[in-house]
Amino acid sequence: MRPKATRRRKKLKRDGRNRAARAAAAVVVAAAMLRCGRAPQPPLSSGQFRGANVLLVTIDTLRRDRVGAYGNPNGLTPTLDKLAAAGVRFDQAFSHAPMTLPAHTSILTGLTPPRHGVRNNSGFRLDASVPTLATILKSAGYRTGAFIGAFVLDARFGLNRGFDRYDDRLPIARTASFHFAERRAGEVVQAAGDWILASSQEPAARSQQPGASSQQPAASSQPWFAWVHLFDPHAPYDAPPEYRAGRAPYDAEIAYADAMLGRLLDRLRAAHALDRTLIVVTADHGESLGEHGETTHGLFAYDATIRVPLIISGGPIHRAVVPDPVAHVDIAPTIADAIAAAAPADLDGRSVARTLPAGRSLYFEALDAYLTKRWAPLVGVVQNGWKYIDLPEPELYNLSRDPGETTNLAATVRLKPDPTVSRRVEALRQVLGQLESEGTRTAPAARVDAAAAARLRSLGYVGGDAGHRRAITDADDPKRLVALNERFNSALTAFTEGRSAEALSAFESVLRERPDFITARTSAATVLISAGRPGDAVALLRASPPETAASPELLAKLGAALREAGDLRGAAVALERASSARPQDLEVSGDLAVVYARLGRFDDARALLRDALRADETSATTWYNLGLVELERRDTDAAADALRHAVAVDPSYGDAWQALGAALVRRDASGAMDAWMHAERLQPADYDLLFNLGMILADSTHPADALPYLERFVRDAPRDRYQRDIARVDAAIRRIRSAAGSPAAPRR
Repeated sequence: MRPKATRRRKKLKRDGRNRAARAAAAVVVAAAMLRCGRAPQPPLSSGQFRGANVLLVTIDTLRRDRVGAYGNPNGLTPTLDKLAAAGVRFDQAFSHAPMTLPAHTSILTGLTPPRHGVRNNSGFRLDASVPTLATILKSAGYRTGAFIGAFVLDARFGLNRGFDRYDDRLPIARTASFHFAERRAGEVVQAAGDWILASSQEPAARSQQPGASSQQPAASSQPWFAWVHLFDPHAPYDAPPEYRAGRAPYDAEIAYADAMLGRLLDRLRAAHALDRTLIVVTADHGESLGEHGETTHGLFAYDATIRVPLIISGGPIHRAVVPDPVAHVDIAPTIADAIAAAAPADLDGRSVARTLPAGRSLYFEALDAYLTKRWAPLVGVVQNGWKYIDLPEPELYNLSRDPGETTNLAATVRLKPDPTVSRRVEALRQVLGQLESEGTRTAPAARVDAAAAARLRSLGYVGGDAGHRRAITDADDPKRLVALNERFNSALTAFTEGRSAEALSAFESVLRERPDFITARTSAATVLISAGRPGDAVALLRASPPETAASPELLAKLGAALREAGDLRGAAVALERASSARPQDLEVSGDLAVVYARLGRFDDARALLRDALRADETSATTWYNLGLVELERRDTDAAADALRHAVAVDPSYGDAWQALGAALVRRDASGAMDAWMHAERLQPADYDLLFNLGMILADSTHPADALPYLERFVRDAPRDRYQRDIARVDAAIRRIRSAAGSPAAPRR
């Protein structure tokens, strides 16, 4: 449900709007009729692609104005431009939310965020009862595959239903304590192309087998649906070097993503896999790039982030430009209508293969700051070229005259009353109220463990809870807080890049201005804990304003700080309160289980983790924590079993590989060496690991295998911490070289 603000709208009377609102609405509709004249011919027709393949491509964070077909002169998107030149380009296409997960949920369900319930990137999972485009096409006899570019669309968030294959596998990390959360477009399109071509050939291959029935379907008898998600234009911008020359970093990412899409289409075209295929390409949202003070996306809902490219191409479609407003919710019903598949009747979207209603109202929202920072909820509506944004300081824009949304007409009314503008504001406010009253759904909470939270943070998405709900005022309007938000994001970047002192100073500055900013406080505490100052972190967390003291996010971080400070009982109390408030939070339950184990409460720890695994057996972190508990109990067999589950779920989990080696070392030296070698590839700067691996190899039947690890340890390990170990390793190196008849290498 949409959160309530202090300033409430008047409830609609049973007989509709008040007289002024009805008059304003009549003016709006009349204006629309004058502009539109007779209804335009739809750009494609129902059933036009009956039985055809479907390729849906979503390019993350792609601004409309970077696409050549939408007027960009810099040649960044020749692939998209070619599709638009042979297909339909929608000039006014809108996203319902400037965030990846809610936007994609609307694309795949045909429902607005209030109706599907997914409101940001970290707190929600699509309810299993909601049909998706994949379930619709699967029921229509399609093979279905999805190929995902970033963790934010991981299967745990619910968009995998209906797909025969949901390829959300990410590359294995090669740097210490960092789990990669995205993969380049080249890897995504390679996987997608492999699946499409294999799927197209499987029936034909079966029909050629000896004894195959003559009734076996031909290769084209079962069509495929492939969703390809390219994440590259999302920050941080890091295109391959060959695409960077002469381009801004963001533009380079777009050029690369477009080139990789071109590679996929060329490959499919050469194999005749596109001969009868409906192609739909859009962006989930755009990027602000400094407009209205916002560097990236998610805080505001100006056209820089919610007006997106949308192109439909393929086969019998002729070139056209559609000026009528459409939205992401229209994509699923349009695809279903074009291929003659049955779609649910209660969708918010409409098929563009049919005449769209005049004066259509399109809902949008940006609720992440409300859900995670206690700031004002942002919702709004676009209708007939006007945009209304409902905030403590409301906004109204004439998009045809002011496409940059630089003049807030609602604000000018405060200085100089204008009855026409006031009536329009009230009419659009009532339209928005009607849209919101059409039904809401509360999506189940997503289960996010520590590894998942880390991956989301690496993409710039910080979870949190808004704590105690209080009255929303003008001071909570995001327009007044955008500079603070940018400073917070810069502090996160500084910490990620290893500039901890700078990050801490920035977080503290933010907190002086906004003491109730819970996520800034917990982030500052994280910096302090990582710097070996858990006591200072405890003090900072306990200095939080009284109204935020019961925040589960704050309590969870307080428990972690108390644990590091050695107060295990205090940590247990804080984490128990956090877990009680957020039982679905796997990160909290894992931390609490570790504390229980250190207190000797092994049964409580195991029970907590087993409950978590019953809820989600795919949590690598929960399996890892269970392994640590079993190690604490000295049950190495049970520990090894749990840790094997952890690395099976997530092969890039270096800590789990390292713990597995510790569980095996006394009874299976070969298995321990293998586990530690996996861990070393993932965590090459972990010197404890390097020492253990080198020393166990030195005592093996092939001691020379130890030399690369031991020599690197001697060369790179900090002497102030590892002086004694370096001496032991030096001796081991000399022993190995002497046994092999090699001269001893000089010491560092």
